[in-house]
Amino acid sequence: MNKLVVGAGVIVVAAAAGFYYANSQAENAIKEQIELANQSYAEMAATGLMPAISIGYQDVSANVLTSSYSVSGLDVSVVGMGQVATIEKVTAVGLKPKGLSDKGSAQVVGVKVAEPMLAMLPPQMNEFVKGVALHADYSYEYTPATGELYFSQDTRINDEFSLAYTFSFAQMQELWAFARDMSEKTPEEQLELSSSTAYMTDVMSKLVKGAIKNGELVITNNGFIERLVAMGSAQGQMPPLDALQGMALMAITADENLPLAMKETLTTFINQPEKLQVNVSFAEPLSFETVQSGELAAELQTPAQMMEFANLKMVAN
Repeated sequence: MNKLVVGAGVIVVAAAAGFYYANSQAENAIKEQIELANQSYAEMAATGLMPAISIGYQDVSANVLTSSYSVSGLDVSVVGMGQVATIEKVTAVGLKPKGLSDKGSAQVVGVKVAEPMLAMLPPQMNEFVKGVALHADYSYEYTPATGELYFSQDTRINDEFSLAYTFSFAQMQELWAFARDMSEKTPEEQLELSSSTAYMTDVMSKLVKGAIKNGELVITNNGFIERLVAMGSAQGQMPPLDALQGMALMAITADENLPLAMKETLTTFINQPEKLQVNVSFAEPLSFETVQSGELAAELQTPAQMMEFANLKMVAN
């Protein structure tokens, strides 16, 4: 009995040690990816392609059993400006530190403008921006058997505004194989490839082989637009809300190409900006190659023709 107890104890300790080691390896891989990103940003900044951005963080944690990984206490800095933004936490589920899984999701919590940037704003704008926190949820699922890819994103500002969209794609095998191959390379190899002049050409050549099946866009406003316009108007940066609404309504009324149904929906949303939902669903998946070639231009010359082709539906509030 004692030997069995001791043996079981050894197994438990070994399993715990293995779990700890696997988590540590995953955490190191995430840190490596952040270092790679910073190195890539520095190299692009040196060529003048972008500002000198760097990302810092306080903690990285991983749980390989649940495929959950998170980075907390992030900050984004720009040389010459200092800290420009902070991010409370980024969590990824179902993703791999190295490699690409067929299904995953991510959550970004608490993106805020940093204090040094707030200090540069006028007092009223400072208070407004200080109270703004950006959050986002992402998810995707790839089906190898069919080459279909589903992607969704929901971006929110406090609990006052959200922009959400979902898309279903077809014929994504080539792009997915390219992305999977890229994800399995070492950070050094990724950096070298992504910095090459042929990289974007390769990406686009794979992307145009894909097609879009359907999609949905939903805008939900719970007072944020009104607060934003009121603040901007008080600063003299934009007209009052009723003036903006009047100009938008005039533009819609004057546009003879817009179908009546779309005009009515947009008018409803402009007068009472609460929710706007747009759906498209193609009879057959629309290939990006067809769009790029311009061959649809002859038959899709008016908004009404485009709406019918995409089976576009728009609903307000």
